[in-house]
Amino acid sequence: MAKRQRMPDWLELLYSEFTKPPYFLQKQFELKTASNKQSRTHDDDKNTEAHGSSGDRSTTLPTASGSPNDSAHSSKRKSVSNTSPYVKEAEVHRITGTNNARYGRAPSASRSLTMQIPQPVLERFPFQVERKEQLSGVLRVHTTDGKRYAVKRTQLAMPHVRFIHRALNFSQKQGFTRYSRFLLTAKKAPGLMYDGNVYYATEWVDGQPANFALAEHVAQTAYALAQFHEATRGFSSDKFTPSPVFDLFSMTQQRNRDLRQLLTRSEAKEDKDAFDTLFVSLKSQLQNDAAESLQLLQRSECVAFLQSDEAQPGICHLDVIPGNCLYGPDHHVHLIDFELSAFAPRALDIAHLLRRSLQLTNWNGDMAYACFLHFNAVKSMPKVEYQLVQALLKFPYRAWRLAHTRYHYFADGAQTTELQAYAQQEERRQHFLRSLSDQVQGLSIDNG
Repeated sequence: MAKRQRMPDWLELLYSEFTKPPYFLQKQFELKTASNKQSRTHDDDKNTEAHGSSGDRSTTLPTASGSPNDSAHSSKRKSVSNTSPYVKEAEVHRITGTNNARYGRAPSASRSLTMQIPQPVLERFPFQVERKEQLSGVLRVHTTDGKRYAVKRTQLAMPHVRFIHRALNFSQKQGFTRYSRFLLTAKKAPGLMYDGNVYYATEWVDGQPANFALAEHVAQTAYALAQFHEATRGFSSDKFTPSPVFDLFSMTQQRNRDLRQLLTRSEAKEDKDAFDTLFVSLKSQLQNDAAESLQLLQRSECVAFLQSDEAQPGICHLDVIPGNCLYGPDHHVHLIDFELSAFAPRALDIAHLLRRSLQLTNWNGDMAYACFLHFNAVKSMPKVEYQLVQALLKFPYRAWRLAHTRYHYFADGAQTTELQAYAQQEERRQHFLRSLSDQVQGLSIDNG
């Protein structure tokens, strides 16, 4: 097999920047990946050109009586439209960095290092290797008994790996099964340390990275995320616990400050390039959106809901990208790569999924309906939870992220193209957000 050529440094940096975790986890991510300079999956934010017209249908919030039951979650379910522009398989491969049906892909969330797994590491797992394949960020192991596993090196410490393993075991006892399970070592541990590095293995999951431009894939991803969140309520760890993420106001306030500083910096440039000029031209709308996002998050009902939710929290995945949500032959989505998971309000996972999907479909409301419907199927969303999602979507994340990358790290021509795509979608985005706001305002307090 031909040896894969190494990417140019600038392209690796581009991939790395756009596959960073959410901004509130940036410091944690930087600590984990200080030594990791390998190629990573390009985030969906990099691939948000409108794929043709998706019609004028705005989002419609599902009512409590409109939530499907478990038996309704098949690809033939009529309540979820599948008319959104289809991203071809080659495009999904470009987005996710994968070119075959497999568990592994150029990792954005796993923070796994692309390198050979030492033989002594493999010998500590209870399997006999028949053959192995070195893929991007993961070693796929075929065993003599016909099973397959993904063996990974991670930047996580062993206490963190144990936390994830215990949380997933807890969720399984509560009925959640759509995830890749850990393979214990010969010493019954979920991972091991060898030569100063931590490794773990999980069961291989067949499937393609979810296509967030398809309502059915969005629906099944939403259902899996919601199930995981509810199945982890009541889980506790008396040892290591990653920092919870409930202060959404401070998170957004930090982004807002950075956005204002970036705009000031751009305005002050004497020789403005095309990116600077376009970014400054969007100033008023960007600042208005950021301010409205903060106003929504500081409402008393939002603050009270988050405080109540934190009292008995569930765990969010927090790295909702296609490569971590595998759409399988059974028409269900299975979640992998929980290395960024933490106790958090599920509005974060909802917003992460929706933002990526809506950008791919030019803010087609069918995507939001599919997403909300399936989160409601697991646990009904009260009005305040819709408000939280509305606030998170209102912040101009894509424009801020592009400017943050350009002014803090490096400048590249592709950033201008992406900002132009953002500007082209802005009318549809605002239309969607107005429709969502109107419908949220019309809900009863408990949405019952």
